[in-house]
Amino acid sequence: MNEAKTQAKRSSRTSDKAQLTRDNWLDAAAGEIAAGGFGHLRVMTLAKKLGVTRGSFYWHFRDHEDLVVSFLDRWRDRRLHELQYWKPKGENTSEELRQILELLLTDAARNVRRLQVELAVRDFARRDAYAAGIVEQVDEARISQNCILFQHISKDPQRTRDLSLLLYVATIGSQVVLTGRGEDDNAIGRIEDLMARVVMGFREEN
Repeated sequence: MNEAKTQAKRSSRTSDKAQLTRDNWLDAAAGEIAAGGFGHLRVMTLAKKLGVTRGSFYWHFRDHEDLVVSFLDRWRDRRLHELQYWKPKGENTSEELRQILELLLTDAARNVRRLQVELAVRDFARRDAYAAGIVEQVDEARISQNCILFQHISKDPQRTRDLSLLLYVATIGSQVVLTGRGEDDNAIGRIEDLMARVVMGFREEN
């Protein structure tokens, strides 16, 4: 009888390990972080929500710190990967700017969880050096991406950098204000148009 129970437990643990991946745990972690920040992240809570034993967690991560670092690394990698989907080509600066703003504002406004996670990461970065480095990498990559667009507006590197930073700060702030208001497309559209007109106003005449 006892041997049968032991075997059943072993089979259950093996099943847990086989069925769940690191990404399953990280996805579950994202939900907790979105709901209450990194201070809300508990291994036992994740295990219960995933319906597995705590031992399954240690099959994929060394400890809680490893989970946090892995989550931050994945967040950074995904944010950097996204940049390839809106990389400016320089064919029509005004049109590309509006397309980018629509992606960053209209689409982002409909994704509340995404913003909640980003804000949580940024808040955590105030207290954690590793998180601060991750956020700095993402910010720099995004601003540099903007520079690719604005180099077609101004030949002055400093001016290009300033415009890129301005657009980045404005879009991050707008995401905070507009997220969850996805149905208010008119208001979001007006903000996109205003930002585009302000930025294009710095275009240098040939």
